[in-house]
Amino acid sequence: MTDPARATPFAPPTGQSGPPAPADSLQEPNTAQQPGAGGAESAGSKPTPNLSGRAITLIAVGAVAALLLAGAGVYTAFRTSTAASTLVQRKSPLESANEECGSTHAGDAVLGDGGRTLILHGAGEKSRGLSFSKLECYWSELKMPDSVRQEVLATRALDGRQSGEWDQLRASWSYHPDSGLQMVITVTD
Repeated sequence: MTDPARATPFAPPTGQSGPPAPADSLQEPNTAQQPGAGGAESAGSKPTPNLSGRAITLIAVGAVAALLLAGAGVYTAFRTSTAASTLVQRKSPLESANEECGSTHAGDAVLGDGGRTLILHGAGEKSRGLSFSKLECYWSELKMPDSVRQEVLATRALDGRQSGEWDQLRASWSYHPDSGLQMVITVTD
């Protein structure tokens, strides 16, 4: 029997510094204890880590995910800015008609609600306002159908407030010989 106090510790076989590292480990080899590792060639160079297939796959998946997230961010920013600029540049049909037909007096044609409402004041016997030809210009620019136009022209003071709709517009109006035609046109979309 051997005395445990006198036993020699386990010594690895010559040329090995310890148990071998698993194949998928990133552990650097210990060059200081390997025979022939202290040569002039390896003195200034650092050994490269041993990457396994799993580690390479994880790095590749991470890189692809980062690129996808960056692309999604750029797409979202571009889409949002394009939509906002389209809204800013696009005029309502009421704004376009007001630019085309205009008015010589303030208050005869008034835009409201950010270009979504147009108020037209036609001339009457006792009040000034838009001439019939100016009203016709607005109606033509807004593509008012003949059916609504005829209802407007047939309105009497006794009829009260009338209304009509076409495309994405709604008009309501009243008429009195003294004050003329009073019309409100709104965008309905």
